[in-house]
Amino acid sequence: MKILFLSLLSFYFCNCAQLQTMMGGDNKPTFSLKSIDITKITLENISLKLLTDIKNPYPLAIPRSLVDMDIGIEGFTLTKFKTDLGKIESNSSKTQGIDLVMKYSDLLEIYKKVPSKELLDVKLNGTLGLPIPESLQFAGKQKFDFPINETKQIPAILPSIDIKNFKIIKPEPKINVSGVQATAYSYLERLLSGKKVPLGSAASEGLSIVDIDVATEFDISLINQAASKLNFSNLKYDLNLNGEKFVAGIPSEIITNGKESLIRVKSSFPLKSLSSGIVSAIQTKSSAFQLNGVSGIKVDGLPDGLMNFEYDKKGNFKW
Repeated sequence: MKILFLSLLSFYFCNCAQLQTMMGGDNKPTFSLKSIDITKITLENISLKLLTDIKNPYPLAIPRSLVDMDIGIEGFTLTKFKTDLGKIESNSSKTQGIDLVMKYSDLLEIYKKVPSKELLDVKLNGTLGLPIPESLQFAGKQKFDFPINETKQIPAILPSIDIKNFKIIKPEPKINVSGVQATAYSYLERLLSGKKVPLGSAASEGLSIVDIDVATEFDISLINQAASKLNFSNLKYDLNLNGEKFVAGIPSEIITNGKESLIRVKSSFPLKSLSSGIVSAIQTKSSAFQLNGVSGIKVDGLPDGLMNFEYDKKGNFKW
């Protein structure tokens, strides 16, 4: 019994000494928050990514890495965030990203409290806890806690997008056309006349081989309903009408007037591509639509450079 007791005592002091050695000097786990970046802005939310770096100098794995922090904006608590970044292997460093999503629906009340402020301070306040492996918990210490106390500026943004000034331009018929070309221009005349003349798709009207492009023009209106001034660039769009692909492209002209940016689109579509859904939309001058794409956004005063704006808008419109 005495031998067993001495063995247990020796094991205890050995492990205590091992823990004290591991915890002594600089031989401790470390944590750093390397960066906070705005990764994406959409019509519904702003996405942030926190990039962390955790070092484990122990010869044993740290089983968990627990983040517990409050997220506040302009002194108002927005939400609480808890997560486990997972296991940190022995004698290793781990770079880990944390994704945060802030919904405009949660930001509206804060916008109202600071209606003229263009850049908002996001405060991250909390801790990262690294539990000490159970076999080394002989000194009454169960985990290391590291403070998280960082600030990031984000734009005051509440974007909306719409289609304006939509029109389809009737092409001038060529002189002395005949055959399928004459049929095509007659089809276009009936399609764009506004008369309720029953028409099928171009293919069903025998126009699948005709080469006539029809011009279309419209404006994409982007408005920020919050305080920041947004500068859009490199916009790409894809427009569907009545569930059918209509036109897509990269417009070259963007006109900014106050909080509104107008992207002038001048495009065309091949007559032979007209489906029955698009034909119905053109005849009735109304359609369900889906407008999606990406754009760069630059915000004055933010060092982030060109940020990524992704939009996907569904609705109905008339022209």
